[in-house]
Amino acid sequence: MLIVAGILAIALPAIASAFFTSVIGWIALLSGIAMIVGSFVSHPIRGFWLTLIVGILYLIAGIYILSNLEAALLSLTLGFGILFIVEGIYTIIMAFVHKAGHRMSWMMVINGVITLILGIMVLNGFPYSALWLIGLYAGISLLFSGSSLLAAALSVRRSTIAS
Repeated sequence: MLIVAGILAIALPAIASAFFTSVIGWIALLSGIAMIVGSFVSHPIRGFWLTLIVGILYLIAGIYILSNLEAALLSLTLGFGILFIVEGIYTIIMAFVHKAGHRMSWMMVINGVITLILGIMVLNGFPYSALWLIGLYAGISLLFSGSSLLAAALSVRRSTIAS
């Protein structure tokens, strides 16, 4: 099912982006409710106010995301673009400073350059990249997760049959 979901998300990235953003909204909303309820249930325990305030913030974030899906999608895409640029620069610097893996540090540099390029592409195409980015990346992740789980299951099955 993960492989099928991944293929669908890659084929329909705009729908997948909206779906995954709304899932994030629902997770925030339900987490906020759980934290608020939990703060009252465990009232005598220290941290009541902090748990209550964080729960209220999660609740507000969830409501905002679900009622402003387009703005949330834009914000997440902008965040991903900035994250990729910072991660790319950091990875390149770390590869040269620490020479991780000695002779293989060039692979870290390539990883950093690719991540940096992805970040630049996301920000260069912003706000249009918001239509496909999250759905495409989630689809790729689902596809690889499903494929690796399937390969592991087939490997276990083969070793069980051979024994």
